[in-house]
Amino acid sequence: MLGHVNSFAAQTSAASSAESIVVTCDSPATCEAAMALAAALALPFREPGCGDTALLLVHTAAGLELHDTASGARLRVDYTPAELQRFRAGSGRDPLRRALGPGARRVIDATAGLGRDAVHAVMLGHEVVAIERNPVASALARDGLARARAAGRLPQNNPQWHTGDARELIPALTAADTIYLDPLFPPKRKKSAATRKEMRLLRLLAGQEQNDLELLEVARACARERVVVKRPLDAPPLAPGRIATYPGKLVRYDLYRPGN
Repeated sequence: MLGHVNSFAAQTSAASSAESIVVTCDSPATCEAAMALAAALALPFREPGCGDTALLLVHTAAGLELHDTASGARLRVDYTPAELQRFRAGSGRDPLRRALGPGARRVIDATAGLGRDAVHAVMLGHEVVAIERNPVASALARDGLARARAAGRLPQNNPQWHTGDARELIPALTAADTIYLDPLFPPKRKKSAATRKEMRLLRLLAGQEQNDLELLEVARACARERVVVKRPLDAPPLAPGRIATYPGKLVRYDLYRPGN
């Protein structure tokens, strides 16, 4: 995983924009790797149990974890065989499958987060380029991808992963058939406590919200065939001009044509 994080240091301010994040380890065996990660991310390193900080990025033997000491929430990215099989076996009525488009496509996930929608798209047979602007979220996702690949659960180079501002990266990448956007939105009240804790951690990482309308404009200017925007079922469209929508149980996928 450490081979992927050297480009993150330039984006440190995004990683710590909401709350201070400290890198640590869970045992002497993982401290060297944790110190290398802290240096790559330009974040402070502390020995276990030293100091009082809200967010800890912990290098453990099982994988990279984000700990929220205030709530007790812990977040580690795992792509389990059952989850990957569920993605792969999605029926023809899978709303994400329908929204991304027919056949094997080149897809850019411009707001990849922890990577689950990008991996879902890979399991549906697409070539995926994932972009996440927050270096810590990106490190967590890359760690999960690396462990899944080491276990033979995912292809080595799909999804391709980039850390940075999608508004700048998308025009520089090979054009995609479909560009996918998943703006961060508030969790539903009926979601489980675990889901709410994970959402809180993601929000703490996100810090200042991205200009979603500007990103949509970039996506529409660069996509070959379609732009897909994920929204809560009861939320208004992100922008006028959607041409179709594909509802699921909790979210829907709004479809836009390329162009301005």
